[in-house]
Order: sequence, then C-alpha cells, then structure tokens
Amino acid sequence: MTRSRHPFALASFSFILVVSSLIVCTLAAQADTNRITAVTNITLRATPAPDASAIAQLPLGTELIDAGPAGLDKTWIRVRLADNREGWILSNLTRTLDPVWRWPTFDRIISERLGRKGDGFAASAELVAFIERVAPEYTDPDGRGRVELARTRAMAATLKAIPMNGGRREPYATWLASKKTEVVYDEPGGRWILAPNPLWDLHVQQARTTSADEIAWFAVGNGLPGECEGFVPCYLVARNRLHGEYLRRHPGGAHAAEAVGVLKNTADLLGAPPKTGTAYKFDKKTDCRDVVSAVDALSGAVQGTRVEGREAAIASLVALKRSCQ
Repeated sequence: MTRSRHPFALASFSFILVVSSLIVCTLAAQADTNRITAVTNITLRATPAPDASAIAQLPLGTELIDAGPAGLDKTWIRVRLADNREGWILSNLTRTLDPVWRWPTFDRIISERLGRKGDGFAASAELVAFIERVAPEYTDPDGRGRVELARTRAMAATLKAIPMNGGRREPYATWLASKKTEVVYDEPGGRWILAPNPLWDLHVQQARTTSADEIAWFAVGNGLPGECEGFVPCYLVARNRLHGEYLRRHPGGAHAAEAVGVLKNTADLLGAPPKTGTAYKFDKKTDCRDVVSAVDALSGAVQGTRVEGREAAIASLVALKRSCQ
C-alpha cells in the first residue's frame, strides 16, 4: 500500500528550502567585503599597476566591494563600485567597513585625516564633504557631538588653506558660497575664519555631549574678526566674548586654567605703566565704562572657577579696573 504524503510535511520541506536559500544568499552577500577609501582623490586603475589606465577618480569615503581575487602580493585589490565598474586600487588606501558597525571606521578615517599636516584646500574640503555625508549615521548624542566637532575642525583647516585674496577665485569662491552662513572674512588678517555665533550655537546644541568642552574651546581659538589696534576696551571685550564665555559655560572645563592664565596675562599687560612707544591706549573720560563692564564680567567668570591662579587673575583684573578710578 502506497503511503500518501502529508500536506504539512510538503509545506515544511518547502519552507526549509526557502530558508536554506535565503541563508545561502545572505552568506554569499556577506562574503563580499565592504571597503571604503581612506585618502583623497584615489585613482581606480584597469590593472594592478601604478601606470595602468585610469577608470575613475575616487574621493575620500567612496564605498567599495572586494571583487577579488587580490594581486599576488595583495598590495593591489580588485574592487567594484556602486555602478558596477571594476578596477584595481592599492589596498593600503582603503579600510574595511563593517556593514553594521560603520562608525568606528568613519572615526578612524576622520582622525587620520585631521591629524595630517599641510593638506591643501582640495583635500581639506573633501574631508568636510565626507564628514557631512556620514554625519547622519551618528545617531547617539555623544557620537553626534564628536562628528560635529570633527566637521568644525575640518572646516577651519579648509578655510586656512584658502590663499590671501583667494576668496573670489575658484574653487574657493563656490565652496565659500556654500558655507556662507558659517564663515566670515577677517579683513585685517586677510583670512577666512568660522563665524563666532554659529560656533556658540553649535555648543548649545551639543551642550550635553562629551564634546561640548572642546567645542567651546575651539570657539575661543577660532577668535573674532577684526583688529583692536591697541584700543584697550576692545581687547577686554574680545577676551570676555571668548575666554570669559568659555569659563562661564565650563568653569570646571579642561581648559579653564589656561583661560584664567590668559586673562591674567592680558590684565597685567594692559594695566602696566605706559612705556615709550606703547601701543595700548584708552581715554578715561570716554572708555572707562566699557573697561569696567568688561573687567567685571571677566572677574565674575574667573571667580566661578576653582583653578590654581584664580585669585592672582582676579587681583590683576581688579588692578586694571583701578586705572579708571
């Protein structure tokens, strides 16, 4: 007697086949190694040789798939682009990229690029573009703060690479136009810098992250556009907008002692008895209101700290204030 097949047994067998096929496909997909370019402007070549014809120029952060096999010495690897073009690239110009945990590789590349010295405008601008492209993948607060700080540093490096009076020429003009709300021209210095207010706004946005202190200190180092030209109230107001602001936001910050030291040195310099040829000046009749206001604000900022040298800095500021009495 022939035993009939149970319909549920057939269904289970079909289900097993489907699941097995999915597993095989998944494993096959995972066998492809994801890579990402770790330097700027890489040439994808037709064969594994430095003089081979170029297929494409790849910017920093281009994602690739290992197409295999690698060259005999594995110095060169065959890769495939998103548009299915294939070619050869030096393996040490790439980093492996985990398909799930991508941000550690991004962090490594960003750190490596920011640590370089002497990169020109194109390389620095490419780093900014890369950071902007991957930033949405940083979804946790501290990760977001970290990548925003990195972008800020990369932006500053790009601005520094613009030659004096180069803002009206390409490629600088187009890039500056795309960042016009974030940059400002410091005419006395003949340079472009990051606009101060957006930096402090960024600090507010990232105030609860582990990068907040460094963002605030970066704003201090970025400085202000313009030149005081020896005018005492101007120097004090600038110190209050920078070092004073840092201390009010981070009285226990990693750079608090340094900020207090700068304020003491400034007060000592501006309050010293005039010497022949001194460049510092102010009129007691018209300028003391601004001097006293700035000194009071700076004294309050220093008072809020607990760093060594606090009392000495306050004493120097008070002595400067007496010059208006």
